[in-house]
Amino acid sequence: MALKVLAFDTSSFYGSIALMEDERLVLELNAGGVEGHAVWLVPSLDYLLKKARTSIKEIDLFAVSIGPGSFTGLRIGVSVVKGLAWTLKKPVAGISTLEALSMNVPFGEVNVCPIMDARKKEVYTAIYTMGRNGRKTILRDSVMSPEALLEFISGAGMEGPVVFIGDGIRVYGDSIRRGVRDALFAPEYMWQVRASHIAHLAVKKSVEKGPEELSPLYLRKSDAELKKQAGQGS
Repeated sequence: MALKVLAFDTSSFYGSIALMEDERLVLELNAGGVEGHAVWLVPSLDYLLKKARTSIKEIDLFAVSIGPGSFTGLRIGVSVVKGLAWTLKKPVAGISTLEALSMNVPFGEVNVCPIMDARKKEVYTAIYTMGRNGRKTILRDSVMSPEALLEFISGAGMEGPVVFIGDGIRVYGDSIRRGVRDALFAPEYMWQVRASHIAHLAVKKSVEKGPEELSPLYLRKSDAELKKQAGQGS
């Protein structure tokens, strides 16, 4: 029997939901400029299940991007998945937003650097090398200045071009072009995380866990937490 995986991404102002059966994509909904995932997510899920003629009770595994990304968006996606999994007593899988984004680059022997604008003059980033022997992580999920990323790349000794993908290109593209000789930029239509890639990674990596173990990966504290800490320290 095919494993049915329902996957979500709410890590940015994009939104994505996908239903997969093993390696086969049944249906995927992708939206840009989502005003609020709390408003968009549930109606879109209902629509997808109806179009796919699938009951939520038939889902075997729920998968979601856990970050990094929008704090509010991540909380909404994780909360919805945990609620569904708790109710239906099904496992969940949390997948890195950056790793899922890197999957948008077609397979080939290249280095892929997803780069998301983290604001505060920083980026969320990671680096993967795609090769004949599979996928290798060069830099784990990190938050850093663009300058620190460029310094890491220059000292990493990677062979071949580096393909950058994500909205960080919009802000730091010129700096990257000057700092990385073999830099290539994925076009903007490829910057959206696709829920089908989240589902694929969830199955491939076998990272199922109970819903109580699922939590967002923020990489740094929210502004609210920083203000609270500042208030306590004064």
